[in-house]
Amino acid sequence: MATETEIEKELAGEREQLTDAVASLREELGHAAERGKKIGTAIGAVAGVAAVFRIVQRFRRDDD
Repeated sequence: MATETEIEKELAGEREQLTDAVASLREELGHAAERGKKIGTAIGAVAGVAAVFRIVQRFRRDDD
């Protein structure tokens, strides 16, 4: 059977692993958020270009 000191050392090691895992997860979430912002910006730009294209097409049809 493990002694109290051994259990405390094991718990301390597991706390450290958990702390590292949380830090790693936060870093990955930060990267995912940055990618999401870039994708959102690109989608917004494409939507803007599409809207302008539709307006130009309407003006061309009205001129014919």
